[in-house]
Amino acid sequence: MKHFKYLKTIPALSLLVSFGLAIDCSPDSSYHVDRRIILPDGTPNPDYGQLIATGLCVCLEFGQELAITDSTVTLTVRIIDNEPVRGIEMDVYHNAPGILVYDGRGSVAKGEKLENVADENGNSRNMTLLANEINGHVKVMAYSTTRARTTGDGSEGDLFYLTYHVPGGYSSLPDSIYFGIGLLNVPGTSGEPEILNVACSFPDTSDPVAVAVPALGIESVGGFPAEYRLAQNYPNPFNPTTQISFDLPEPGIVVLTVYNILGQRVVTPVNKKLGPGHYRIKWDGTNMAGHPVASGIYFYELRTGNFMARKKMLLLR
Repeated sequence: MKHFKYLKTIPALSLLVSFGLAIDCSPDSSYHVDRRIILPDGTPNPDYGQLIATGLCVCLEFGQELAITDSTVTLTVRIIDNEPVRGIEMDVYHNAPGILVYDGRGSVAKGEKLENVADENGNSRNMTLLANEINGHVKVMAYSTTRARTTGDGSEGDLFYLTYHVPGGYSSLPDSIYFGIGLLNVPGTSGEPEILNVACSFPDTSDPVAVAVPALGIESVGGFPAEYRLAQNYPNPFNPTTQISFDLPEPGIVVLTVYNILGQRVVTPVNKKLGPGHYRIKWDGTNMAGHPVASGIYFYELRTGNFMARKKMLLLR
């Protein structure tokens, strides 16, 4: 990462993420104080200490709910990249020391934005993703030695999933946990050969975001299935809770999403890496904000690797 010529982010550019809405991210230019003393050609930087435009804005937020099992909590970090970015360096903090533990038991996994990267010629490439606990926070770094970059199409998507261990189990979790980003460097590509920080807005540590702990969990039933399967929920119809079971013959990132009849996402009970096994989760008929949803037809969809399945269920209040 030493080849990234980062600039210092102006704290005033951070903003509070509003739950229930998509990321608010204008494609305007990001501005940072230029801390480069020497330019790549070896000459002094005439803009040192000045406020300069670094590229089109990139904005980040946290998913509204944590994906949980009895012993883990997974935080989703989402992004809008108005220009392609070549990596990321981020320090993630939370207000639950001792309740959430990363070192030795935690993990990090790529979201769609880091999985679908290519070089400037459109050739599919790979981006390395690493995370380590340092002085009570988790440092996450994504980088490439093959000039990999994100699509930069201005769409919103998952950047990565950060999973913590919960030594005290699900019962030790509060109703919500506050998360904030300290250091954030996002190297953009619009200024190449300069690689400058294009971060515009994110939930920083001076304005942390409360992420809900959902009133549901995922239970490993045991055993190793031979094939993927998404079972019909039970009971169905239901009020107010139902169980959804699925089988995984191999490990992978698993996303289980509930949609309403209009195709709008209601809640994502599971969004994390799981090992092979039989799993069962409970949905209590609430949305991402924890509010009860109305009676009606809902669809639940399981995606993992090359497998996708969807089924219908009926909530009667």
